[in-house]
Amino acid sequence: MLKELLNNYIFRKYFNHFVVFLLAVLIVTLSYTIYKIYNITLDEAKRMHQRQQMELAKSASNGIRFYMEHLVRDIKYASLHAANPGELENLFYNQTERHIVKSIFVASEAGELITIFGDELPPILNSIFSDPNYNLSGRASSGLFYSEIYPSNPDEDPGPLFFIMLTENPETVSRQTTYTGFIISFDWLMQQFIAPLKLSDSDFAWVLDDTGRLIYHPRHEEMLFRSIYDYSEDCAKCHNSFDVQRRMLVNLNGLDEYIIGDEPTKIMAYQTIQIANTKWILAISTYLPAIIDSIKSNFILVFISAGIAIVIIIFFGTSLYVTNLRRIKAEETEKYLEQTRDFQEKLHHAAKLASIGELVDSVAHEINTPTGIISAEIDTLSLHDCDPKNCMEELRIIKDQTRRIGNYTKSLLSYSRRMPFQPKTDNIVELVEECLFLLKPKIKAKKIIIDKQFENDIPSFIFDRGRIEQVIVNIVNNAIDFITDDPLITITIKKIVNKNDEPESDFILIGIKDNGKGIPESDYESIFEPFFSTKSLSNGTGLGLSISKAIVNRHKGKIEVESKVGSGTTFNVYLPMIIN
Repeated sequence: MLKELLNNYIFRKYFNHFVVFLLAVLIVTLSYTIYKIYNITLDEAKRMHQRQQMELAKSASNGIRFYMEHLVRDIKYASLHAANPGELENLFYNQTERHIVKSIFVASEAGELITIFGDELPPILNSIFSDPNYNLSGRASSGLFYSEIYPSNPDEDPGPLFFIMLTENPETVSRQTTYTGFIISFDWLMQQFIAPLKLSDSDFAWVLDDTGRLIYHPRHEEMLFRSIYDYSEDCAKCHNSFDVQRRMLVNLNGLDEYIIGDEPTKIMAYQTIQIANTKWILAISTYLPAIIDSIKSNFILVFISAGIAIVIIIFFGTSLYVTNLRRIKAEETEKYLEQTRDFQEKLHHAAKLASIGELVDSVAHEINTPTGIISAEIDTLSLHDCDPKNCMEELRIIKDQTRRIGNYTKSLLSYSRRMPFQPKTDNIVELVEECLFLLKPKIKAKKIIIDKQFENDIPSFIFDRGRIEQVIVNIVNNAIDFITDDPLITITIKKIVNKNDEPESDFILIGIKDNGKGIPESDYESIFEPFFSTKSLSNGTGLGLSISKAIVNRHKGKIEVESKVGSGTTFNVYLPMIIN
């Protein structure tokens, strides 16, 4: 069943469409699968990187918080045990690294400085303390207060950054409430805990305060102290919006993606650093292409394998498509040739019938003559009422004439019958004799002399008897039609041996020569064309020589013509002498 299906032409014709569809489905499916796997892997890599970023952010947050808590404990210890500001200096300031705590100051509730240790206070503090709205007691009422981040010198851009840690001192003998302030280096804190946060070369950390100001960024220091709530034209050059930053202030920790200007997409994790009254939002970002590059390096073998698989699928699919297409084309060609051959068979048969039509007059005469003789002999027998023993001669004549009619009609019917192309071993001499018998009425009518020049011992060879019969009849019939005075047709049959001594290269020559009026040189190229004829419309179809040439070509032979106006025409038919 399957074999019959595969051999079915309609199935194979539509099978190519199925192959193309299946090939496209396989390629699309494989490509989509690789694409989905790649995207899933990329998403997983992004999430894993962000989780690692989150762990780093938590570690830094805890480090800063623990450090500041330790610093607060030290401050409180020093404040409790210092009887006066001088002891505070000995107990705490001299024991603290100078790059962390830049200076210590003691101020009254009104904001007046009582004493200061270490570096001079940054100029900005003078303006802060001189501000009547800056209430120390209100700010340190909870016992511990952290200020926002300030530049040491606003004229510098951005200059050293610091913040104030303020704590209330125990009441002294004077009953005056005082506050101890510590100038903490924000830069040192960032360099110590934030700057080292890197998973890869493309990672970097940045910090927002709880008011939305950017207070730390290693790559955009010019943007420090700008708030996400103060959106300006300068901001619009890089930021379409600050939605991501606003989500950070609301959520306090999480994962996200964002784009700034023409820079690549970034992924990040952010975590809150909570110190007393202050919140800083620490974010660790990395460029997404860096993650993609790492995935590509891991996926390169998968991409290569997928590419090879696609190439193999395309190769085998194309091979199957081309093979099937060639087979279909071969079958279509064979089908076309079969249709052409069928058409030619019908055309040949029509030409045969046309030839018979040309023989109608002579056929009628050929049959009328013996029938007249038979009629006369029967009349004789009727008149004499003779005994059969005495009428043997008359009966013999009747029998001969009847056989004559039978042979002629049999030959005529055989010639008119439509038969398929069936080459087989046959005798060419017998065939030529039969053709001459078929044309005998026309030959006798024009009193044409037939000169037979048949070579002795012509062997039988393979050819289609019916087709070659049509060729000979067509050529001899043309010779009869164009012959004039002293009609003579010479028919030659001989063997031509090839000089290469290869038996399959030998030919049998059938030459048909007349002494008619000849063919003009201008008609040489047209005589074998279909429907070309120099006869009147009632005497010819113009198909005889065209069909004859097609038949000879099908036998892998050739047909040649030699003619001279006024001297006659010779047709030479060469048939390969293939002996079974």
